[in-house]
Amino acid sequence: MTFQALIALFTLFMVPVQGWKAPWFCHGDDCPQFTVVHTYEGFEERFYHASHWITVDIGITTHEKVKKAISKLFLYTKGENEEKKNVKLPWPLILSVEGDEDENHGSLSWPVPVGTHLPKPNDATIRETDMPAATVYVRSFGGVILETNMLENLKKLMESIKAAGKSFVPDKFVAAGYDPPLRLVNRHNEIWIFAD
Repeated sequence: MTFQALIALFTLFMVPVQGWKAPWFCHGDDCPQFTVVHTYEGFEERFYHASHWITVDIGITTHEKVKKAISKLFLYTKGENEEKKNVKLPWPLILSVEGDEDENHGSLSWPVPVGTHLPKPNDATIRETDMPAATVYVRSFGGVILETNMLENLKKLMESIKAAGKSFVPDKFVAAGYDPPLRLVNRHNEIWIFAD
């Protein structure tokens, strides 16, 4: 396949899905588009279309580093960029983690809807990334995301996937939060594990 053909194929997956209706937990925002492939006991299998994100690498994921990354992305959206412009980005805010408990690498990302202009960040650690189309296993839970409930739901999701006989990427997961900090009720969070 030629380079031009690969670019054309990638562009095809970046096109918004016709007739897609965002679920309630997107709260009217243009969150990443997906199709529910199948619902199992304890999780959904979804196909996510390719998407564009703005990202900060964290390194070893600690509570302090995650808070600092959230602050960087928030300040970028509030005008700390070369154009001094506010940028409205939808939820979820996702924490991507690769590796095991002893040695992992994380990044924090916000989705960028198709057609959104992103000013150049003042902070060189903020970068644009693309997430290719992928099949993802998803477990949902409420409340505020804390390390304890994140890891508990990750464990439950892995157990459910194994019980369903599905294979998955073992050392990679995403924690997705769909709500700003001041929303106190009807909060929606997810753990994503990628299909192998």
